[in-house]
Amino acid sequence: MMELVTIFLSTFLIVGIGELGDKTQIASGIGAIANRRNVKIIFFSSALALVSVAGITALFAGLIPDDYLPKIIKAGGFLLIIYGLYLSNITSGSDDSIIQGITPEASVTKLFLTHFTVVFTAELGDKTQIATLAIAIDNQSQLFIVFFASASALIFVTAVTVWGFTKIPRQWIGKVQKLGSVLMIVYGIHMIIQ
Repeated sequence: MMELVTIFLSTFLIVGIGELGDKTQIASGIGAIANRRNVKIIFFSSALALVSVAGITALFAGLIPDDYLPKIIKAGGFLLIIYGLYLSNITSGSDDSIIQGITPEASVTKLFLTHFTVVFTAELGDKTQIATLAIAIDNQSQLFIVFFASASALIFVTAVTVWGFTKIPRQWIGKVQKLGSVLMIVYGIHMIIQ
C-alpha cells in the first residue's frame, strides 16, 4: 500500500509542479479571461484534453512512435500561435467585450472543441508527459495509479489557473490577455523551431 501512495504522491508532485506556468496553463487562463461567461467550458475542455493526453501517455506508454513526436510538437506550436493571435486580436476591442466573452454568438461546442484541440495538441510531448511516461515505464504494474496521479495533478493545476485568472481585476484584463497571447505565440514559435 505504501508503494502505491509513494507512486501517487511522487507523480502528482512532479506533474503538478512541472505544469505550473506551462503553455497549456497560459492558454487555459487567457481562455478563461476571454470567455468569462463560459469559464466552465474552458476549464472542462482544458481538463479533458490534459487528462486525455495523460491517459495516452501513462496507459499506452511507448506506443507513439518517436519520429511522430517532433511533428506533433510542431503542430501544437502552430495551434498555439493561431490561438494566441486570435486572443490578441480580440483584445483590441473594449474591455467590456473582452469580459463578456469572445463571441457571444459562438456555440459552446465550437468553443469547447477549439480549446480542447489547442490544449490537447500542445500538451503532447510536453515535459510533464515525458515525466509521466518515465514514471509509467518504471511502474508498469501500476499504470492506473500513474495515470490517476498525473490526471489529478493536471486537473488541480488547471482549476487553480482558471479560477485565479478569473480573479484578475477588471482594469487589468486587456493587458493580461495581451501578455498571455504574446506568451502563447512565443511558446508556439519555440515549439516549431526547437
